Amino acid sequence: MHGPSDADLVEVLFVTNRVEAEMVQGLLESEGVPSMLQATGVNGPQLGVGLSPQSPQRIMVRAEHADVARRLLARTGVEESSDVGELVNAGYLDGAGGRGPRSYGVIGAYARIWFWSLAAFAVAFGVFLLARVT
Repeated sequence: MHGPSDADLVEVLFVTNRVEAEMVQGLLESEGVPSMLQATGVNGPQLGVGLSPQSPQRIMVRAEHADVARRLLARTGVEESSDVGELVNAGYLDGAGGRGPRSYGVIGAYARIWFWSLAAFAVAFGVFLLARVT
């Protein structure tokens, strides 16, 4: 699929690992249905580790190919993972309060690491100086 927008894509299957998702993607593409994988969960692409073999995946196809893909998956007996229903259907979280996810970016993350490292070093150095004085 070359450059589809997110509005054109439809989820046809949700699986718990990348290996199974690639097998399903190969099945779809062997039948002429172009597809793509979308990592989900806490190790999604925003955190940078969405390529992990254990990351849950969505198999996405264009809207016009969705019926063909679903029929093909039903015919071959591919089933959606049953133990991820709570992860997929988290509609109750829309009304939840609290702080949203933070997005520091790469520079912000490194700045925080440096700040806390230097703060810990300053505290350790202060303890060292106090120990030498007494």
